[in-house]
Amino acid sequence: MLFKRLGSICFAVAFLLAIVVFTNYGGNFIPRYLAKTGMIIFGGTALLMNLISFRFDKSSENNPVYWIGSVGVFVGLILKMNRVPFNQFLLIAGIFIVGLSFFYNPFAKNNSTQKDDELLDQ
Repeated sequence: MLFKRLGSICFAVAFLLAIVVFTNYGGNFIPRYLAKTGMIIFGGTALLMNLISFRFDKSSENNPVYWIGSVGVFVGLILKMNRVPFNQFLLIAGIFIVGLSFFYNPFAKNNSTQKDDELLDQ
């Protein structure tokens, strides 16, 4: 529970710093280079903390496809901050993989013990 709460706080801080980095809104309060560094540190820490919290949480299913996509989005944002060419391809691929993870989970448990035909008869 502690990892999940710390991860949520780090995500919130990283999101606020991303607003400063990409829109320059709030640039009077924090320098851009400090916002970039903070976004990378807090974003990476939040990603790691949430991965750890989902790993130990037995009530929710762990979807590795989601984590691969979210790492792709995170790396794509870092490359976009540093103006690396073709960063959009990694960013779009990561967003696509995250979207795909909501429909496909290779480790999903099949909770249905009855067949579809039996459900219609009831």
